[in-house]
Amino acid sequence: MLLHFPSEPLATRDLRRDALERFRWRCRLPVLRNHGPESGDLGIFVTACDACGSRTARLSGLPDVDPDTALDGLIAELRTRAGRVRYGWRPATCPACDAPDPEPVSAVYARYMPEIEHDLHIELVFGRHRVVAVELHRVALDGTSTAIPRPTGPLAFQEAFGAPLGLRALWRAFITRHVYDEAMVVRAVEPGYVIGLRPFTDEPVEAEAMLAPFGPFIEQMRQGVEGYAGWDAITFFYEREHDDIPVPFAESYHAWLGGYAAEIGGGLLEPFVVADSDAFVDRLAEHAALYGLRVQRDSGEGALFVRFFAGHLDLRLNLGPVFFQILHRGLTFERGITALFLRELRAMGEARKVPSLVQRLLPGHTVRVVRGQYLELLDPAGERAAFGDLVRLATHYDLDDPAGQAELIAELLARDPALARSSTEAGAPGARTR
Repeated sequence: MLLHFPSEPLATRDLRRDALERFRWRCRLPVLRNHGPESGDLGIFVTACDACGSRTARLSGLPDVDPDTALDGLIAELRTRAGRVRYGWRPATCPACDAPDPEPVSAVYARYMPEIEHDLHIELVFGRHRVVAVELHRVALDGTSTAIPRPTGPLAFQEAFGAPLGLRALWRAFITRHVYDEAMVVRAVEPGYVIGLRPFTDEPVEAEAMLAPFGPFIEQMRQGVEGYAGWDAITFFYEREHDDIPVPFAESYHAWLGGYAAEIGGGLLEPFVVADSDAFVDRLAEHAALYGLRVQRDSGEGALFVRFFAGHLDLRLNLGPVFFQILHRGLTFERGITALFLRELRAMGEARKVPSLVQRLLPGHTVRVVRGQYLELLDPAGERAAFGDLVRLATHYDLDDPAGQAELIAELLARDPALARSSTEAGAPGARTR
């Protein structure tokens, strides 16, 4: 009989497993449940101190980790950060007693994958002072954890996890695998989002033959694939230049598909995206709900106007440019909304607070919302005293801070001297700031 002895001491293994469980239940899952698709990257570093005997796990935010790197690149970066104190993740001293250089036990990095509503945990296991193993875990919102063998490459990662770690890395791997295929190929990224490629050729007749299945493919998608029957967005990467799609050069395929950019620009290789804008609106609604906003599409095929509601707030915006920027920047819907529209969502979320706040601070006056976007303030006689854009007012002042509230009221009072005098006599907040 051959006996296998553990390469890791049992006490150390129990320590890091206990730390991983505590991190999952006490730190990470509450963040996911509260912040949903906007949960930021988080990590812990577990150490054992010989000086005081303490076993500690220090929590760190990791907001600057590249979201578009492939798994191997991400793990290499995490190993570097975990190996050197200067990167700010590994503690230089024991968090309990300040003794220098505590022994590292493990480090755990967590990234939320909103496309599948699961968390990816990458655990670095130390042997003395170096990483000796890397373990991957897929964690559901109910806390269920599944160990996943390490995939080899972005395509294998998507197949193992159900979503790409980074869509740009997936694009590179997808093109590399299929660049010399004999016919058009496609790959689903997430519900309502498919990437495709007409492989390399310098013969126009051959290129046309390769794309012959494209029409039947689109018709098939519009039969209701993945619950969506529109599939109204079809765009080729070379259209960025032809149609003046406002994508900065550094965010376009020229940067993240650099090895193929010349062939794409010359029409020798044709990457494309087929997407359903209703799927994008569905993802947008999940983000908007975090800010107290409801979302409703307000256009038919060929346009993408979306209305945002919250109380009396009612804004109608054209999100077609944002939608196509997401596709041409090589982002998933979730990552694209976070990168390109999160600021606007937060602004609208703040704007919905303005009418009730002003009414509370000026109870003797009437606050109305005009055309879903503008605040109108009437004095006690019913005359208009102030008029302003809700979003501008909300983003110009800190509505959660008394000083910001006072500045907001001061601006409104400054519009009408009579209102300013009456509010000063009543002792309204902010009356003394002018």
